[in-house]
Amino acid sequence: MRFTVFGGVSARTGDRTTEFGPTRPGALLGVLLVDAGHVLGADELVERVLGDAPPARARAMTQTWLTRLRQTLPGLIEREAGGYVVRVDPLEIDLHLFRHLVRTGRHAEALALAEEDLLSTLDTPWARRQRADFADELLAARLDHLDARLSAGEHSAVVPELQTLAAQRPLDERVAAQLIEALHGSGRTSDALTHFDVLKARLATELGAEPSRQLATLHRRLQTASAPRQLPAAPKPFTGRAVELAELDQAPNGVVVITGTGGVGKTSLAVHWAHRAAARFPDGQLYVNLHGFGPSGAALSPGDALLRFLSALDVPRAKVPHDLAGQSALLRDALAGKKVLMLLDNATDADQIEPLLPRTPNTHVVVTSRTALKPSHRAQSLPLGLLPPDDARELLAARIGHDRAQAEPEAVDIVVRRCARLPLALAVAGARAATQPEFPLAALADELADLDAFADDDDVTADLRSVFSHSCKALSPAALRLFRLLGLVPGSDISLAGAASLAGLAMPETGALLAELARANLIEESEPGRFSCHDLLRDYAAELARHDEGEQALTRLLDHLALTSVEAGVAFTPTRRRPITPTPGHGVVVSPMNTRDEALRWLVAEHPTLMAALPLGTPTQTWLMGWSLADILDRQARYRDLLTSQQLALAAVQQLGDTDGIGRTLINVGRGLGRLKRLDEARAVLERALEVYEGNAAGQAGVLLNIAMLCTDDQIHEAMEYTRRGLALFEECGDQYGQANALTGLAWGYGKIGDYTASVSYSERVMPMWQAMGHLFGQGETWDNLGTAYLGLRDFPRAAHAFAESAGYFRRGGDVPHEAAAYEQLGDTHAAAGDAESARLAWQKSLELRTGAGTPADSVRAKLQAERE
Repeated sequence: MRFTVFGGVSARTGDRTTEFGPTRPGALLGVLLVDAGHVLGADELVERVLGDAPPARARAMTQTWLTRLRQTLPGLIEREAGGYVVRVDPLEIDLHLFRHLVRTGRHAEALALAEEDLLSTLDTPWARRQRADFADELLAARLDHLDARLSAGEHSAVVPELQTLAAQRPLDERVAAQLIEALHGSGRTSDALTHFDVLKARLATELGAEPSRQLATLHRRLQTASAPRQLPAAPKPFTGRAVELAELDQAPNGVVVITGTGGVGKTSLAVHWAHRAAARFPDGQLYVNLHGFGPSGAALSPGDALLRFLSALDVPRAKVPHDLAGQSALLRDALAGKKVLMLLDNATDADQIEPLLPRTPNTHVVVTSRTALKPSHRAQSLPLGLLPPDDARELLAARIGHDRAQAEPEAVDIVVRRCARLPLALAVAGARAATQPEFPLAALADELADLDAFADDDDVTADLRSVFSHSCKALSPAALRLFRLLGLVPGSDISLAGAASLAGLAMPETGALLAELARANLIEESEPGRFSCHDLLRDYAAELARHDEGEQALTRLLDHLALTSVEAGVAFTPTRRRPITPTPGHGVVVSPMNTRDEALRWLVAEHPTLMAALPLGTPTQTWLMGWSLADILDRQARYRDLLTSQQLALAAVQQLGDTDGIGRTLINVGRGLGRLKRLDEARAVLERALEVYEGNAAGQAGVLLNIAMLCTDDQIHEAMEYTRRGLALFEECGDQYGQANALTGLAWGYGKIGDYTASVSYSERVMPMWQAMGHLFGQGETWDNLGTAYLGLRDFPRAAHAFAESAGYFRRGGDVPHEAAAYEQLGDTHAAAGDAESARLAWQKSLELRTGAGTPADSVRAKLQAERE
């Protein structure tokens, strides 16, 4: 037989199941099954089934029910001295089977049995106590099961369940620890740390307690795990530099500038030491290649370097100011109290590094440069000379094999001398020798010795050029041609598709040639699928490039960048109107973009190259690259690059005489100026766009909506007038997307001025349009407008529903700031309706989101504090 006490009481014999439902006999059977194997007296049965105040004939009634049960289930209930008992195998009863499964670690099976409440049809004090006690058992089983799933690596899968549990049990430290572990394991370490901070504050406020030792230990582990680890791989092999390493070890926290000629090993020394000293800086190691001596225009700006550091330190983009001084101050705040190493590689001058120096006592900065920098902050100089002869011989031996080096010591000396004891030259020469192990080393030494035409005892660059020349002679003709062409690349690296376009070859063939160059140590795969080379090698390659060959190759590369960027721009923002593009020429690879995420990754990776390529392109190429960059630079708050790229694109499209392109680019220039708070200039540019679009209803409508966005909070009526004019024009030309944007803007405006009925009307009008487009942000914004209007109308149930829907759409669209705002307004709605507990939960969710995103949270904190008081 099988018996259930979860949900209704039932008994199954073979294929026959008896459901007792909410009957007294069923309740009586349930009581006996819960305590199977234990004798229960008549009075005890009465109290459990009928409660604390049973009727006068309770014992007689109970006897009647027992008789019926014994007739229905003969042999199950036995009468013994003192009462009645059910004697069956406990594993035939779902409650006892649940406990057995939990004891044996089969939590999933156990939880599947207990999906309904224990004795759900019996409502007596005893039954309620049983359910309360079992709730603790059930929770323990759930948490044990979640522990098992976390151990199995199912971090992402368990996050939703744990978030629900954490909301229900906000002070439960075991649940909190599991959620923190799950978030961290899902790659959301910042969210995990935020949850710890929220819990810690709640424990202090509500219980006057600190987090448990286990939770504090987990927090410290996550802090360490979340610390940025940006150092490049340690150079292998690395030899010598014992004196310089000792100086770096002994230098107090501050700034150390390693200077020396190109190819002398500044970066290798800095990176090797940084890995060796990493334990001194447990809060992280930051690294950036400033490309100070790369191709013209490729040097990294201080602003871009600051953005990279702030991102690595988990500072949300929304929190980053637009000005350089503000970004520098924010970096100092982010590093305050932290032991962090910062490596600024390949700096041009003091102006490039000055905004990056944090001047915090626990932060140590190492700079490499070919010039003797003198930042305003006191710095220790560490000049780096050529490798001592013994160290140079050891470096070469490590690359070609010690046995081979010991067999031909004279040849080793010649190679070392001809490489001028420069690590870069030794690496290139060593790579040549390593690829021809059957050749005697003396042959390589003789070839280098014959290159006296390149030699100059006082010019190490000439020595490098001679070594590079020798290595290039060993390349296949196709690989040598590709090496020459790589010297023409704008930016610091190139993708496989870009290299294929540069060479005019198929991608598999290009991949094989890149591998040949990497084996020769002339290039490296700096990131998966992206290739770069030392700036001296790049300069040498550019010297070799033939003018006719280089011009055609650069045109193909710029075509690749322009046409692929359009594919990425359309995939990133599908609602944008695609520009007209030329047919790709022979040998040009246009990479398809199948998803928005793929487009995002490509645009981020190619952003520096595209910025460097913009001034080099034909008018068509420059205009297309600028068009493609507009949205990604705006979304990533790279407003200076947004303005620069659109100004270059504007000059290009004006040469083309493309009126629509001029109008669109003027809008983007105006947007860039507006983001930088240069509102008067932005307004003037958009007024020019209105003139350009004279007679073009859709174009003028788009400009009008952008002018409305420039209006400040005290200019709502003016903004709405621009939006109405834009709406009329969009309706005239049948532009559905434009109409939806304008209607949403009007719904928002009416809510701001207190005309809530009109706001509802416009929102209901635009919602089906956004739904038909599948536009998540548009739907989220419209639900938000509805929530504001219903709250103003004091229709609290509808307002709460609208804000909850808004939060859901923003969450699905990945818009954390708007999701947080929706939760705050949901809390306001519950508070206005008198539901303090629901208000607290919504505000708490808003606080968690805002804390994680780094957006201002003072208003919601004040509401939570007032609610506690």
